[in-house]
Parts: sequence; structure tokens; C-alpha cells
Amino acid sequence: MKLFPDPSGFADQFASDLFEILSKYFPVYFTHGAGDNLGVTRDELSRALMHAFCASPYFEPFAIPLLLDKLSSSLPLAKLDSLKYLDNCIHCYGADRMVTHASAIWFKLKEVLFSLSSDQLLSSGSPKDAENNKNQIKSEAEHCLKTAVTYIHSPDRDIFINLILLDEDIVNNIHSVTTEEKSIDSSLQALGSVVSILAGSSTYLCTRVFQAHFKRLVDILGNSAGFDSQHLSIANGSSPAAINYGALYLSVQMLSSCREVAVASREGVPAEESWWLILEEKLDQIIHLFGKLLTIDCQPTQSAVRKECVSCAVKGLLILATIPEQCSLLLENAYEDILQMLTLVITSKYENAHFWRLSLKTLTSIGSSAVELHASKREMVYNRIVVDKIICLAESCDASMPLNLRLEACFEVGTASVNYMLRVARSLEETVIRNISQVNGSIECADYVACLIDCYSSRLLPWFFTSGGLNELALSFALRLWDEIGDLVTLDRIISEGLLESLMMGMKLLVGVCTEEQQSLIVQKACGIVSSMLSLPVKALTHHLLSVDELVPAHSVQDTALVCMLSSVIVGLWPQTPVPEMMMMINLFSVFLLNGHIPAAHALASIFNKYLQNSEFSHEIKLDKILDVILGGCFSIVLPSSNLKMSRSSAATSDNADFSDSLPGSIGSKIDILCGLAWIGKGLLMRGDEKVKEISMFLLKCLSSEASLASAAADAFHVMMGDSEVCLNKKFHARIKFLYKQRFFSILMPIFLSKIKETSELTTKLVIYRAFGHIISNAPVSAVITEAHQILLVMVDILAKLSVDNQDKDLVYSLLLVLSGMLMDEKGKECIVENIRIIISVLAQLVSYPHMMVVRETALQCFVAMSSFPHSKVYRMRPQVLQAAIKALDDKKRAVRQEAVRCRQTWQSSFA
Repeated sequence: MKLFPDPSGFADQFASDLFEILSKYFPVYFTHGAGDNLGVTRDELSRALMHAFCASPYFEPFAIPLLLDKLSSSLPLAKLDSLKYLDNCIHCYGADRMVTHASAIWFKLKEVLFSLSSDQLLSSGSPKDAENNKNQIKSEAEHCLKTAVTYIHSPDRDIFINLILLDEDIVNNIHSVTTEEKSIDSSLQALGSVVSILAGSSTYLCTRVFQAHFKRLVDILGNSAGFDSQHLSIANGSSPAAINYGALYLSVQMLSSCREVAVASREGVPAEESWWLILEEKLDQIIHLFGKLLTIDCQPTQSAVRKECVSCAVKGLLILATIPEQCSLLLENAYEDILQMLTLVITSKYENAHFWRLSLKTLTSIGSSAVELHASKREMVYNRIVVDKIICLAESCDASMPLNLRLEACFEVGTASVNYMLRVARSLEETVIRNISQVNGSIECADYVACLIDCYSSRLLPWFFTSGGLNELALSFALRLWDEIGDLVTLDRIISEGLLESLMMGMKLLVGVCTEEQQSLIVQKACGIVSSMLSLPVKALTHHLLSVDELVPAHSVQDTALVCMLSSVIVGLWPQTPVPEMMMMINLFSVFLLNGHIPAAHALASIFNKYLQNSEFSHEIKLDKILDVILGGCFSIVLPSSNLKMSRSSAATSDNADFSDSLPGSIGSKIDILCGLAWIGKGLLMRGDEKVKEISMFLLKCLSSEASLASAAADAFHVMMGDSEVCLNKKFHARIKFLYKQRFFSILMPIFLSKIKETSELTTKLVIYRAFGHIISNAPVSAVITEAHQILLVMVDILAKLSVDNQDKDLVYSLLLVLSGMLMDEKGKECIVENIRIIISVLAQLVSYPHMMVVRETALQCFVAMSSFPHSKVYRMRPQVLQAAIKALDDKKRAVRQEAVRCRQTWQSSFA
């Protein structure tokens, strides 16, 4: 029919017979399951049948009545298909053929749209499925009406407008919703959709709708609740007694349509168009009305209608302020009024979070619209009224408005444009510098400055990075911070006010977003300032690695702060960025590492991760030889009696180095040095360097030492395997070898299994369990499943033993997630089924785990997953599972109680 339309008339002659065959298949009923391997889905078949319906206009007399009849079906699927097919047929059959069906199409679509407003949901499934069906049908019906209004034409172009505007049901609905205060419901939404679709279809139809209803709706709204005052005041908190929500809602829907028409007509709306003149006549009045609605105090005690009114008024202001400038009726003062109304909400109505954020989002959208539409005059007004005022909010630590809201407002308004965000960024930078550079007196609001730095580094910088760079800002800020750090008075204040940690994280992020050339400028400035201010013998640090006799353990608080800031620069560097005075830096960080200084360990870890094979080092002083000496020093301090053999390269690096002797305890905390070793190990592990084995073997040896040291060694494996925000990640350009965690797990697993087997002392065994637990929980689940037959029982025993102590709750949860991942894998299931009794016993214990709610919830979810196991394997465990689930029904957390109900129902029904 499509390829051979047969101009001699046979297509027309046989269309009835052919369509009778096609119609037998509508709607498509597809009963095959997913496992039938037919290679076709129900949606594919339905689309193919729809194309067949649309193959020839000769099908029109038969297809349209069939589709309209099926719109009355009680089956959601039949309704959806009928709407989709009808939409496509209107396109394909053409206006001349479809005009005879216009009336029938309107009445059927009206029936569908308004029947959805009843409380009866269309579904044979759950309420959620019913709601989804309802939303899908509503969307398809609205789209089909839009198509019909747009494509069905006749010599009388008013055919559809008259059908709808003169429809008795529509007239009665408009009358009913505008005569009483009423909240939004499905009936009002349906009416609003019809009016909006009609008015938004063309300039002519928009004019007809405005002529019929807009003036009356605005007058009704103005007369309701005493909206007759011409004095607009937002701050007085006055609230009208009653609001005609129906009139408000329909007015805003019409405004939305006229904006749609205005956007579509790129050259602007001619002055002679009536809708334009009607809106112009009512513009001042409707802006005034929307402004009055913003005075409503939206507290929880207010009715839902009042809250809906405020939201609707905000939407109306957004629509009016975003009509394209070239066809906008808004004079500059009206545009300013709208911006001032919303800005005043941001500065004075922050007690109501929903209303405040709605207004902020609206302001941001208005700013974005001005930029997208290249409305230069509006951009200038927006800058002056909104950006200036919002930026001022964050420039003082003394304000009644909470700081988190002030910073949120600054950031959100900034997202409207790169230029706006530049202004926000410069303002925050200036505020930070001004507060930390005050010569007289201390910083008044340390927390305030810390929050500004955090907002800048964690929100603004990522936004700039995804929006096209502009990392010159980061370079400028970093260099200015180093200028301030270079002043001892300022540095002392930074330390005394507790700002060092915030500045460290900020510096890492600033450096991290810079280019290699920009980073080179920062690291050169940092090195120069640190070298000039350090009390340590810098010259001695430059040429060779210091021996023990040359180490200077005593250093000032200022020295520590300088090294912290320098380490932050090193952490954020690209591997290609050249580092001046590398030997001096390694010596400097080594001195502080041996004093238990973790930021120094971060810097060394980054150096060995990024620069281990750097060609700048001579053959005699290779970085791996230097690493041997540093590791040897750490090993000897932590375990003076260590029998670990050092690499021969250690002695070659420094004739005077002798780390085999015990060093005084004043050199630093052994626990902190262990943590520092773990960071260096992490850097080596991520790049796939074999030297990580030396650190791993040393940590394993420490697991058998005294309690606090053994515990620190166990946690060191978490540092090595876990992901980190402070160091060695993609954000800070670490070298990361593919599958490094999986390889580390595979190497250490047999060693840990052997160590567990040969250890009988309970305290030591618990420490080894914790260390191995960190390895398992941070390894890829697929790698753990591959070795499940070897480690499952050990992992379950770790869960059982560590669940006794509160300090291991995070590890318990992580291991439980690994177990739940195994339940999702066929090989993992097989292994779990073989050990089902002990696993269910431990899970039953975890259902009552007192230290973490998500552990109890996840344990119950594991039980639910196990209900699908073979009946013969789990039936005998049913009483134990049900007993645990029943006990959890009294849990104080609702999420746990819900999972307990689901677990009990699943196990009862599965084994009934």
C-alpha cells in the first residue's frame, strides 16, 4: 500500500479488506517471556503495526474509528497505543481527510484527559504502576491534542478553537474553578493543559484564547482577597484571606503559552496582534498581583492552597521575565520590579526553605535566560540588582542570614553565567585575602573564612572546570595565598585561628585545576617562600639525602605550617610539572615524616607515585635508592629490632646513613610513621611499583607487635587500598595502574590466609582479621568472588568477630556489602549455598547489630536474596530467618522495620 499506491484505484478498492487483516492485531498482545529468544519485543511489534496503519491514507476511514473506539478501553496499554497511533495517523493521513474526524477526536481526547482526574487509577498492578500508567496516558493525550490542533486545518481555521472554547464542559469547568478557592487537582490540571496547548499552538489561537478568558481571569484574581491596593509591599508580611487559585493557575498557564508563542516567533510579535495588546493592558496589574502573593507567609501552618499560590506566582514572574527581549512588553522598570521582588525573598524570607530555594532557582533561571537570549540590557540590570546584592551577602561574617544559605545563593546565582560566576569567585577571593591579611588583630571569623575557602574550592572550581576551565582564577588565588603565607604575622594568625587545614585542602584543589605551566609558577613561588622562612638548614637539604646525624628533629610551629602548605602544592601537581630543588624537598619531607608528620607523607607519596622514574635524577642518586633509605629509617624507628634486610642501594646513597640503630622516641610517633608508610605504599601500589611489597611485609610484621602499633598497622592496609579525597586520586593527577587493587588482593590473600591459620592468640588474630577485612572490602567484588571458595568462611568469621566492637562498624558494613555482591553472582551463590548454615547464623546476628542501622537493613536484604535459593538447601534455616525478621519488626528505625516485613513475607510465601 505504501510503495505502490496504485493510481488506478485498486489500493482504494482493497483498503477495507487489507485493514481488516491489520486490525486483528491491534492492540498487540505479546505473551512471550524474556527467555523465548524470539529476537523481537512487544514495543517493536507495536511500532511495526503502527507504521502499517500509516502506510496509506486509504486506511483513514477504517483506522480512525477503530482508534477512537479503543480510547474507551479500560486497559492502559490499549489507551496508550491508541493515542500513539492516532498521533501518527494525523500526520500521515493529512488535514483534508482528518478534518471530518475533528469533532470525534476532540471529544475522545477530552474524555481521556478528564477521566484521568478521577481517583480511580488505571492499573491492574501496584499503585505505583497505576500512577505511571496515568502519567504516560496523560502525556500521550496532551501530545496528540497538540498534534490535532496544529495539523488539522480546514477553510474555517476556527474549527478546533470553536470546538474547545465553546465546549459546554470546558465552559462549565472554567466557571467552576474561578468561582471558589480550590487547590490544584487533576481536573484543574487537565483544564490547564487543554487551554495551554490551544493557546501555545499559534499566534492566532493564542489571541483567541486571550480574548475569551485572560482579562476575566486576571480581574477575578484581582478582586479576590482584596487585591485592589496599588501599593506593593513585600516586607510587610500581609496575607490575603482567600485566593482564587483556579484563576491564578489558568492565568499562569496562558502566560506560559504566550511566552512559547513569543519564542517561536523569532522576529517578535507585531503590534497589531491582539494577545499582545491584551497582555500589555493587564501587565502592570498581574505583576502587582504576583508580587502581593509573595507576601504570603509560607509556614507549615498555612494551607496547601496558599503554598501552591506562592509557587504559581513565582512561576508567573519567571515567565514574564523570560519572554524574549525583542518581543517583550516588559519595560526596564517592570523587569527591575520582578528582580527586586525575588531578590528580597532571598535576603529576607530564608526561614522557609522551600519558598527560598524556589525563588533562588527562579532568579537563576531569569539570569540564564538573559544570557542565552543575548539580552545585553537585561544582563546589565541583572548584574546591578541581583548579582551585586547577592554577592554582598557573603562579604561579611556578621549577618543574621545563615552563612550556608548566603554561599548557596552566591553559587546558584553564579551558575546563570560564566561572567556572573567570575564575579562571585573574585568576591570570595577578595574576602578571604582581606580577612587573613588583617595586620591589626586576629581573624574575627575563622569558621567563616574556612567556609568561604571550602565553597570556592569544592563548588566554584569544579563548576569552572566543567564549564570550560578559566583556571587563571585558581592561579591568581594560589599565588595571593602564598603572598599572605610569606608574612610571619599572617602565618601565625592562620595557625592560631585553626585555618591551616582549610587552606591546605583549598591549595590542593587550586593547584589541581591549573595547567602544568601554571603549577610550575605556584611551586616555584612556594619553594622560594618556604626556603626563605624555614628555620632548618636549607642548604644542607639541597645536595644529598641527610644522614641520621644531620637530621634536625626540632622545628617550629611555623616550620610545620610551611611544610603543610608546601606538601599541598606537591599533592596537586601533574606528573609532567617540573619540581625545582627536588632533593631539598625530599629531605625536608623526610625530616618531618620521621617526626610522624602525615602531610609530609602525602607529599612523599605523591613524589614517589609521579616522579619515581624521573630522568632528572643522576645514576648515582636514583629516586628508588632514596626511597630505600627513607623506608629503612621508618622501619627502624617503628620496630628497632626489625630484621628486615635493607637494599644495598641504601648504603650507596649515603655513607653516613645508619638506620639500623634505634632512634630516640622524640623523633616522632610510631603510629603516625606507620600511617605515613601506608601513604607511601599507596603511591607505589597505584603506579604498580614492586617496592610496595617491602612496605606490605613490614606492616604484616607489625600486626604481631604491641596492641596500638598492631592496630595502626591493620588500619594502614585501609589507607593503601581505600580511595582518598586528600591525596593520590584522579583529581590530583595520580598515576593509577589498571587493576592495581585486584593484583594487590591476589598477592596478599594467600599470605593472610596462612597467617590466620597459624595464629592462635585471639588479640593478634583480631588485628589480622581487621587488616584482611580492609583488603577484602576494598578489592573489586569480582576478584573476591573468584577466590570465594578460599575466603568466604574467613570473611564470614571476620564479620562475626568484628561485629562485637563498635570501632569496626564501617568495616563490618563494607564486608557485608561484599557478601551481598556475592549473592548477585552465580558463582558467588554456589559458594554461599555450600556454607549456608554458618552464613545465615552470622546474618541473623547482624540483624540485631546495634551500632549501625544500614548493617541491620543490609543483613535483612541478604535474607531476602537468599529466599530464591534451592528449597532443599535453605528450608531447614527458615525458622532462624523468620525469628530474626520478627525480632527486627520492633527495630527503632523505619527502614529496618520495612525490610523485616519484606523478609518475613518473602520467606513465608516462598516456603508455604
